[in-house]
Amino acid sequence: MRKNQLESRQRFDLRMLFFFAVTPLLLGGLMLHLLQLQWTQHEKLALQANENRLNIVPVLPVRGEITDANGKGLAVNKIAYRVLLIPERVKKLDETLATLADALQWSERKQSQILKRIKSSRPDRPVLLDDKLQWLQVSPIAARLHHLSGIDVEAGSYRYYPYAELTSHLIGYLSLARKSDLDNGFLSTEFIGRTGVEKSFETYLHGTPGSQQEEVDAHGRRIAVIKRTPSIMGQQVKLALDIDVQKAASEALGERTGAVVVMDVETGQIISMLSQPGYDTNRFITGLETEQWQEWLNNPDKPLLNRATQAAYPPASTFKMLTGLAGLGQQATLATGHTQCPGYLELADRNLRCWKRTGHGDVSLHSALVHSCDVYFYKLGDQIGMGAISDEAQKWGLGEKTGIDLSPESRGIIPALRPNMMAAMNSSSSRRKHWFRGETMITAIGQGQLTTTTLQIARLAAAIANGGKVLKPQLLADSESELMHQVDVKPAHLNMIHNAMRDVVATPGGTAFWALRSAPWKMAGKTGTAQVVKMAQDDDKKGKLTAQQVLKRHKDHAWFMGYAPYDNPKVAIAVFVEHGGHGGSDAAPVAAAIIRTLAAKEAPQP
Repeated sequence: MRKNQLESRQRFDLRMLFFFAVTPLLLGGLMLHLLQLQWTQHEKLALQANENRLNIVPVLPVRGEITDANGKGLAVNKIAYRVLLIPERVKKLDETLATLADALQWSERKQSQILKRIKSSRPDRPVLLDDKLQWLQVSPIAARLHHLSGIDVEAGSYRYYPYAELTSHLIGYLSLARKSDLDNGFLSTEFIGRTGVEKSFETYLHGTPGSQQEEVDAHGRRIAVIKRTPSIMGQQVKLALDIDVQKAASEALGERTGAVVVMDVETGQIISMLSQPGYDTNRFITGLETEQWQEWLNNPDKPLLNRATQAAYPPASTFKMLTGLAGLGQQATLATGHTQCPGYLELADRNLRCWKRTGHGDVSLHSALVHSCDVYFYKLGDQIGMGAISDEAQKWGLGEKTGIDLSPESRGIIPALRPNMMAAMNSSSSRRKHWFRGETMITAIGQGQLTTTTLQIARLAAAIANGGKVLKPQLLADSESELMHQVDVKPAHLNMIHNAMRDVVATPGGTAFWALRSAPWKMAGKTGTAQVVKMAQDDDKKGKLTAQQVLKRHKDHAWFMGYAPYDNPKVAIAVFVEHGGHGGSDAAPVAAAIIRTLAAKEAPQP
């Protein structure tokens, strides 16, 4: 018994000894840790505590503006207010949105769009609810912000296009960031360039977002701004475009659809690029209505199509200079000789008509270009063959994209570059493997399957004017010329083309004489009339129809291309009028209006 008591006492003593030995160690360790937290990690822990009541809010940059060469704003920023919502801070979303909808008079469609936008956004990031608002509209909301948790009214700017339709295809438009943009680091409240210069120069225009550190209360409402890192405004983009020339081209074109390109012949800078009809780019800023988008899509005039760069059409007689140069390069006998034009050319069981039904009589390359004789070029094309025509077209940049900083861009079609296309032409069989003489002859006058864009024709005119330099079209005012190809052409051959293009405008029989005879600058040019509806070339029906009887959509396309001044070329011009009628009477007057505008701007001011 005494032995058991002794053992119990010993175990108790050991426990007490352990307790008194270990407890001070534990207490000491705890004190050391507290001292460590207080002394060495104070700043870190204090910051973590602050972050529980601080929020980081992005500050959007102001987008860089786009101006023309004279500093006139083409895409500018206007001061306005915007309403934002941070989802995780909103306690009663439906009630909050109903309050805002009532104050800002939102339609049901808009409320639906906003709700969809909120649900697809991150809960901790601001969502744009409304934009382009004036102070009178937002002041009732601003006065009640203390009751609207998660809502903020922010002063900022919005994009405005002063010349909306006039520059729509060149400048483009913006829209709110999409999911793919968010994946690339953009914020859901940012606007991104979708088309035109806004898209091509997004990197320069966008700017860099800043941030704002805010202290918020338990309801997520901002109490104070602790720190602000300013955003960096995007860079200004100055285009070579002259908006006055653009206006002159548009006014001359009137209500007709078409395209105009004016290019500096030495630098390739684009002085004007017009596509009509255009569309109001301002409609995109606050969200385009579905009805408006569908109306544009279904409009037979296709206002969303950039006819200067995306649409390709048969170049008609503006192509004849290349057929002539190909003939000279091939040393074809007809290129330096003469032939007779009775008004048609017999080929197998059909006649290929000249536009002048009574014929041009005796013609050379010079007179054939001046009077745009089709029979001469049928024969010349037949002599040199499709390969020579195709090679010449490629040398001058046709059949390839120009490389302009606008997308998408059509490359057009040079028939020999698309052999599979030949198989489908005018054949009842599913595959046709032969290329016929008549097709070469039609191609020689710029018809058939040959297509080019208005921009390509403007560059061709510039290359003819500058001695064969095929340049990359440049949009920026300070851009330097970029040579794409140097055409190997004999100066004597090019001079023959220059002289003929001069006489197209300068001589009474020239096809552009009447339109440009009073232009302030001497000009060299070439007209073109592209057949739209295929009619039998040897029937008389077309000649008996009045203009009113030919439906608009069946009317020929009208072309004009040229350069000025003739003695010292500065600008190249290409005008395309869709279903316009005739190059000399419908397209050349547009070029005359452009020349008058350019000459007036260079004239000494009183």
